[in-house]
Amino acid sequence: MKAHTPSIVRTASEGDLPALEKLFFEFSKWKLQRTESIRKALRNPNEELLVASSDNQVIAFLHQVFYNDPLHAGPCSSITSLFVKEQYRRKGVASQLLKKALETAKSRNVIETHVTTREDNSTAIEFYGNRDFTRVGILFEINPWDSGSCI
Repeated sequence: MKAHTPSIVRTASEGDLPALEKLFFEFSKWKLQRTESIRKALRNPNEELLVASSDNQVIAFLHQVFYNDPLHAGPCSSITSLFVKEQYRRKGVASQLLKKALETAKSRNVIETHVTTREDNSTAIEFYGNRDFTRVGILFEINPWDSGSCI
């Protein structure tokens, strides 16, 4: 049985901005200034930014967006990011964050929660698959400013 890291899962606050900025960089490696974007997420009632902390240190985060989906005829959510610092992985932290996010989604009467990951991220694919998520499609993305061709 794996040892669980004692952690506290809570809604992120402005005081978490420096730690979140570092974690988002560690997650993506994109050198972007994210403080204002994180601040907007904290203030937006249609976004949820959760953190897990251990020994008063933020060790993980989850970002969820809520939206109306005409296809599903009601509210849906999308988990856009879930990241746990490497030394805390496989200790139940991501499960705690996901559980809290799904509780929030349920309380908001969400019909369906979506999550995406890179197709080469076998760890995430296994994680979500083991938690009743169903693999249903392929995600395409485009940055219209970089592509040179847009419809």
